[in-house]
Amino acid sequence: MIKRQIFGYLEDGQEVEQYSLINRQGMQLDILTLGGIVRRWLVPNSSQSESIDIVLGFDQLSDYLTDSSYLGAIVGRYANRINQGRFSLNGQVFQVDVNQGGHCLHGGSDGFNQRVFKASCGPDEQQPSLILELTSADGDQGFPGNMTLKIIYTLTEQNKVKVEYFAQSDKPTVFNPTLHSYFNLAGHDSGSVRDHQVQVLASQFTPSDEQAIPTGQILPVSNSPFDLQQLSYVHQALASPHQQIVYGHGLDHNWCLDNFEPATHTAKYAAKVVCEQSALQMKIYTSMPGIQIFSANHFSDMPGKEGATYQQHQGLCFETQFYPDSPNQPHFPSSTLAADSEFYAVTEFVLSNIESAQSQ
Repeated sequence: MIKRQIFGYLEDGQEVEQYSLINRQGMQLDILTLGGIVRRWLVPNSSQSESIDIVLGFDQLSDYLTDSSYLGAIVGRYANRINQGRFSLNGQVFQVDVNQGGHCLHGGSDGFNQRVFKASCGPDEQQPSLILELTSADGDQGFPGNMTLKIIYTLTEQNKVKVEYFAQSDKPTVFNPTLHSYFNLAGHDSGSVRDHQVQVLASQFTPSDEQAIPTGQILPVSNSPFDLQQLSYVHQALASPHQQIVYGHGLDHNWCLDNFEPATHTAKYAAKVVCEQSALQMKIYTSMPGIQIFSANHFSDMPGKEGATYQQHQGLCFETQFYPDSPNQPHFPSSTLAADSEFYAVTEFVLSNIESAQSQ
């Protein structure tokens, strides 16, 4: 089932819609046409009369329009950071918008998170899907190529949210989209995620400097707070005196996924997050080579949905991606999109009850 309503209007009168994808288990995913934002993810809870909303967000359109934390948004053209907003492609140097500390973050100051997508609904009512489309002109935020972008959100009967990315450009360009939802499996208004447990199938990570720009190294996670190959409590990593944790004031790092296969379009198992309080777990599958985990280190008294106030470490982002600053690191998996070629990537978030998952 899909429901549609008007969420608000931009200053020029343009509508921003909210689409609700609902499956037969009663799970509901609310998506805005502004930024492809996942505004609510309602999960039925057998121990409570009401559903748990597991993503952070806002009640009003005005809050999303002024949000600098990318709550729930599709970001691009280039998720994460490009050093000094500069890169070369086929011998030509490009300067893109710099919007954080002299670097380009999440596509620049007017990225996809601030655009209104054209929406249409998929044909399968049993697995409701929302198709979002956008055109990004040549030179948009400094990036080359006229680009057509399509995002498809699908909610399955197995309580899986599938996010598919399609793109094409008429010039060679770089492209790195991701979903920037902040998850809290105990509920968006439940406080810190320090007691969540996380597993990442990655034996290496990319360290960064004090400005979150990769050093170019690819290091083993062993003997570091980045070794999450077994389920580990988030607070263990946050409490580490490791220089990388100090730089980021918590987790804000890219893991190099062991299961990545460059030629495949199949989502491979990458990570898992577990919340004992709600007895929920979420598995993450992706075709992308990396995953950035961000622990909302900068939140402080941020007004959120339903009267909530978001504090430091109240959510976890799992940004499936090419590595940050890949256009300037030739030994990283390439984020280059050739002219007239078709880009495709997929990420899946699968929710289940801890007890039922353990019995499988």
